[in-house]
Amino acid sequence: ITCDSSYPYRSFDGSCNNLANPSYGQTGSAFRRILAPAYGGDGTGSTPRLSASSGGDLPNPRAISVLIHDPADFTHDSFTQMVMQWGQFLDHDITDTPTASNATVCCYDSLVTSNEVHSDVTTGGACFPIIIAEGDRYFDTVSTRCMVFYRSDPITDSDGVRQQYNAATPWIDGSQIYGTSETVAASLRSGSQGKLLVRTIGDEDFLPEDSSSSDSVCFVRESGEYCFLAGDHRVNVFAGLSAFHTIFVRYHNTICDRLLALNPSWDDETTFQEARRIVVAVLQVITYKEFMRHILGTTVANTYDLLVGDENYAYDASVDPTLSNVFSAAAYRFGHSMLSDSLTVNGTATLTSDLYMRPKYTLNSMAAVLDGLQDEKLFRTDRWYTQSLTDRMFETPESPQSGFDVAARNIQRGRDHGLPSYNAWREHYGLGKKTSFDEMDQGSARYSRLYESVDDIDLYSGGVSENLVSGGRVGELYAIIMGEQFKDLKFGDRFWFENTGDVSSFSSKQINQLRRVSLARVLCDTVTGIESVRESPFKALDDASNPLTPCSEILDINIERAWS
Repeated sequence: ITCDSSYPYRSFDGSCNNLANPSYGQTGSAFRRILAPAYGGDGTGSTPRLSASSGGDLPNPRAISVLIHDPADFTHDSFTQMVMQWGQFLDHDITDTPTASNATVCCYDSLVTSNEVHSDVTTGGACFPIIIAEGDRYFDTVSTRCMVFYRSDPITDSDGVRQQYNAATPWIDGSQIYGTSETVAASLRSGSQGKLLVRTIGDEDFLPEDSSSSDSVCFVRESGEYCFLAGDHRVNVFAGLSAFHTIFVRYHNTICDRLLALNPSWDDETTFQEARRIVVAVLQVITYKEFMRHILGTTVANTYDLLVGDENYAYDASVDPTLSNVFSAAAYRFGHSMLSDSLTVNGTATLTSDLYMRPKYTLNSMAAVLDGLQDEKLFRTDRWYTQSLTDRMFETPESPQSGFDVAARNIQRGRDHGLPSYNAWREHYGLGKKTSFDEMDQGSARYSRLYESVDDIDLYSGGVSENLVSGGRVGELYAIIMGEQFKDLKFGDRFWFENTGDVSSFSSKQINQLRRVSLARVLCDTVTGIESVRESPFKALDDASNPLTPCSEILDINIERAWS
C-alpha cells in the first residue's frame, strides 16, 4: 500500500490512516484474537466449539435461548430506545462479518427427525444449522425446526487456523453512510455540490433505491415502496436504522449547502470531502460525548479516556485499531437485550418484528418512528429477550415461523468463531471465575439445568446475564472488552477530530465548535417539521432534567464562524 502523507482526507477502505502501518484499519482485516480460539476437532477451526469440558456436547443454542433468554421479565430503564438505535447504527459503521455461502442445503428433514449432524459441521463447510427440539414454544413443524445458520466467511492465518474478518473499517468514519470503497462511494454521490444521492418525495429527501431489491434486501409490499441503498448493505434491517441513515444523508447535504455558501468556488470533490469530515466528527462526538457514558457509565468511560473534551488528546501511532473477535462476535451484541417488543408509531403500538425490513415505515412515518424510539423506554441489558428477537427476527408476513432467534444465533456465532467460554474471559481479565452456578448474577438455576459445568457457559449468554456496572448498560466483563476497544478506536485514529498538528486536523476553533454538537441538534437539522426536541433523545422526557427544548436553543456548530 502506498500512502500520500500530504492527503488530508480518509481513504474509504480504512487504509493509510496509520502511515507506518498502512493496513491498520483496512477492510478485510482478520479480527484480532485476545485469547486463542477454542475450536473443536483438531483446533484449526474446521470444527466449531462443540464440546463441554467433560467431552460431552454443549447445550443446544435454541434451548439456551428459550430457557435462559426467555421473555418473562423486562425491566424498563430511565433511557430510551434511541440508545439501542445509536448502538446499531454505530455497529454498522465499525463491524460487518460476512457469512460463507455455498450451494450446500443447510436444512433438511432428517437433521430434525433422525438427529443427523450436517456433514459441514466437522469439515469446515458453511452450514452450522441450529436444530430445534420437538415441542418448541414457537417453531412446531419439521421444516421450521431447523434454523439455517451459515458460518462466518473464513480466512486462514499463518498457522493454518481459521479466522474471521471485518468487511467494514473499524474506524468511526461513517462507512455505513459513505461505503467502504471508492466504487461504492461513487455510486452514492450525486456528482454535484458535494452532495449524496437522494430520492425526493413531496418536499422530503429519502435514501436512493437499491435496484437489486429482493426479499433478501427488504420486504416491499405496497406501491411506492422501495428498498434503500446506503453505504452499508444492512440499511433496511430495521425502520429505526433506516431513519438514522436517512437523517445523516440529509445532514451531509445540509452541511454541503452551508460550506458552499462560505466557499462558492469549491468543486464537488472538495465540498464532499469537507462535509464528510464534519459528519464523521459529529458521529465521533455523539458516540463519545453522549452514547459512551450511557453504555459504560461515567466511571468506566473515564477509566479508558472515552469522553469528549480532552484538551490533551494525543494520537498514538503504535495502537492497532483492529476490532477484536470477542468484541464483534459477542460483547458488542449486548444491544439485542435492550430492544423492546413494540414501538408506538403514529399512535399505534407496532411490534418491533413488524419493523424489520419494511421501508414503508421510514418512507411514510419517519418522524413518528424517531418519536417512537424516544418515547419507548429501553429494556435493561439482562438475560431476558423479547420474542420479536428470539422467535420472529426477519419473519416474512406471508410465512409464519420463517424467522430467526437472535439469541441462539449469537451463541452459535461465538461457537463458530471458537470464542472461549464465559469463565475463560473472566479469568483473563482478572475478574475471577465463577466457581459454581450459584455465583451467576442471573438465571443460576436455569444455567445448571442446561450446562454440565459453569466453565462451559457460552460467553455471549453469560456476558449479558451480568449485573450492570454503575451508570452503565453492560456488566463488568463486557465493559472491559468494550472499553479497551473504544479506546483503541479513539487514540489509534490519525483522523480523530481532536487530533491536532496533522495535515488532516481541524483548527482549534473548529474542534471547539464540533464539541458542541449533539444528536438533538442533528434531529433538529434533518427531521421535517420538528420544532422542539429533548436535550438528550437518549433519556426519558423529564421537565426538570431533560425537557423538550426549542430547536433554536439547541447548540449548533457555527460553521459560518469557524470555517470561513
